[in-house]
Amino acid sequence: MQRTAHSAQRIAYCSLVAAAIFLFCASSIYAKEDQVKQKAPIVVNGDRVEYYHDQKKVIGTGNISIDYEDVRLTCEKVTVYLDTREAIAEGNVKITQKDTYLSGDKMNYNFDSRVGKVIKGYVNYAPFYGKSQDIEKISENQINIERGYITTCDLEKPHYRVRARQVRIYLDDKVIAKHILFYLGNCPIMYLPFYVQPLKEQSAHITAMAGRDKDWGYYVLTSLKFDYSEIFRGRFRFDYRAKNGLAYGIDDNYSLGGNAGAGDGVVKFYSTQENAKILSHKRLTREELKYRLQVRHKWQVDEDTLATVELNKVRDNNFMKYYFYKEWAEQRQPDNYASFITTEDDYTSIFLTRVRLDKYYDVVQRLPEYQITIPQYNIKHNDKNSPLYYDFQSAAVYLNHTFAHTEGSNEPKDLDVIRLDTYNKISYAARLFRSLNVAPFAGTRQTYYSRNKWGDTNLVRGIFDSGFDSSIKFYKIYDINTNALGLDIHRLRHIITPTATYSFTPQTTLSPDNLSQFDGIDSLDTQNHVLLSIENKLQTKRGGDNMSAVDLVDFIISADFLFRLKDNNLAFKQQKFKSVDMQLELTPYPWLYALSKMRINTNKGLPESVSIDFVAGREVDRTLSFGYRYEQSFDPAGIVDTDTGKNILNYLTTDVIYRINELWKAHAYWRFNMNRGFIDEHQYTISRDLHCWIVDFTIDLRPYLDDKTINEQIFWVALRLKAFPRMPFGISRNYAHTRAGRPGDVGYMQREKFGAGRAPSY
Repeated sequence: MQRTAHSAQRIAYCSLVAAAIFLFCASSIYAKEDQVKQKAPIVVNGDRVEYYHDQKKVIGTGNISIDYEDVRLTCEKVTVYLDTREAIAEGNVKITQKDTYLSGDKMNYNFDSRVGKVIKGYVNYAPFYGKSQDIEKISENQINIERGYITTCDLEKPHYRVRARQVRIYLDDKVIAKHILFYLGNCPIMYLPFYVQPLKEQSAHITAMAGRDKDWGYYVLTSLKFDYSEIFRGRFRFDYRAKNGLAYGIDDNYSLGGNAGAGDGVVKFYSTQENAKILSHKRLTREELKYRLQVRHKWQVDEDTLATVELNKVRDNNFMKYYFYKEWAEQRQPDNYASFITTEDDYTSIFLTRVRLDKYYDVVQRLPEYQITIPQYNIKHNDKNSPLYYDFQSAAVYLNHTFAHTEGSNEPKDLDVIRLDTYNKISYAARLFRSLNVAPFAGTRQTYYSRNKWGDTNLVRGIFDSGFDSSIKFYKIYDINTNALGLDIHRLRHIITPTATYSFTPQTTLSPDNLSQFDGIDSLDTQNHVLLSIENKLQTKRGGDNMSAVDLVDFIISADFLFRLKDNNLAFKQQKFKSVDMQLELTPYPWLYALSKMRINTNKGLPESVSIDFVAGREVDRTLSFGYRYEQSFDPAGIVDTDTGKNILNYLTTDVIYRINELWKAHAYWRFNMNRGFIDEHQYTISRDLHCWIVDFTIDLRPYLDDKTINEQIFWVALRLKAFPRMPFGISRNYAHTRAGRPGDVGYMQREKFGAGRAPSY
């Protein structure tokens, strides 16, 4: 009986183990079957379709079409193996996937891996088209072309093509070709060992522009784009100017691993020999060899620290103005610095070094400067937030003011000082009557100077300041829903926000008249004023199902009211408004924008500066823009317009772009000098669509002399690839250029007046 019991136990145990193994195997089999079932079926449609169950294949003939997920295949005959999910298609084969189109005489294609091979194939991945004896799709995002060509011309016989030994098309990324010949028609014109065209950029690989300029004479500007690696990609530049000779340069945009590595940046070098005889063996003099070198680098050292370096070196003071006018107009004086900025939750620290590399410029060097700032630190009470806030800023710097060196002149001696500055501020944030925000504050600044402008040493200046910030907001909602005049109004909200900021600083312990002026800290002086402003904003909601607020009208008026003090006395002597500023911004439609600004001088009761910007157009091919700029200097010595000797700048600019038809587009720009009473610059461009190319013919006339005879004429022709139309040259004037600045600034008006440049430039 005992033996029988043990046998029964063994049998039961073995049965359990067998059942577990069976369940495991069954579950694996069913899991695999479920995976197979989860795959979308391959459905073959055609005039005749036969299914061979024992061979697990489908054969179709006549008008075949297969739709599988995002892939569509059409052909005359196809064989599909259902177990491997591979298809062999023949006869006028076409396959499309997303934006990619492949065709050929015969194709092998796997619907699972999305790979395949085309015999005598054609590929269309906009804007590129390619042909080859063999085209292979080796992954979902890569197509290889062996001993074929690519082009952006969609004709059977393209106007141009790039024939290459090997082409790699990385979808949504770039095209790489090796050992290429560039053909115009059937004529080879250039060989390149390597070619890379990023698909997300609009700039062309090869660019050329020819023209004539008064200062340059006849000229040709060319560039060749390269993209060999992450640390060597940019443009080679080769230029010729009849009056200046040959010039060459390189712009290299590199990446050393981005944020995870050592950062990225750009290196620019451009050199010209100013008509030196290149083929002669004479050694170039310092005056003949001129160049510019620029290095910019940015590195995210860690999550909290950003390092930035910029270096600019030029040989010849007028080099940038003559060859790179656009850059020179935006930044007349190049900067050379290195900075390390660390941003933590509680503080920000800055280490900065600024130096002068060229003697042509007047520079305040910082050798070096360290600054730490604690903004809006909440002073807690019993581990709870309180309305008290503390601000702290401290900086230590060695300042050296180095003056520009001019040949034959005695420039002033350098000024230097060691300055230690610290500022402490306490503020209280309060809300009164549920809607009035008031924040009174008080602060003290202590500054140590190693010397003043008279040679006295070891001086300390103390400044006390106080004041308050206040604001309140009112709004009302109007239940208006209308599409009158196409305005698409869905309720209106009117918001009124008055603000007032009062600041008071009594007499400082050290007058700024006794200090060398390096920056704004040295010019701090007594003040007693309040800045008043009121903003009116009108909003609606647009966006269909996803409604969002849109500003229709935004009007701001502000004025700085000064309390004048007697010398060394807190008694009020007189009060006055310094100026009144107004700004009106209108956006009634997505295609219409207007901005107007005005500053009124309260002493004269006259406008000091006025600017108006108006842009209308639903697309770039049909736009109308104009701008008005007015600036008047009420200081008799402050002459603004050096040409006329008047202290008023008064300009009206107009920019029109109009596509005449599918082949022709016109662009006109005018700038009307209202001081002189006539147009002092006008530019006209006619663009012709050459199917895969665009050619621009531009003439620029500027400026007129007082007798209204043309003083300068510039003409150029630019050939652009239609698929990548952006040019690396500043070849044309348009309204966008006139908005590069803040309306009302003297510098802005000068850019508006001279911003056209003396010639097309990089």
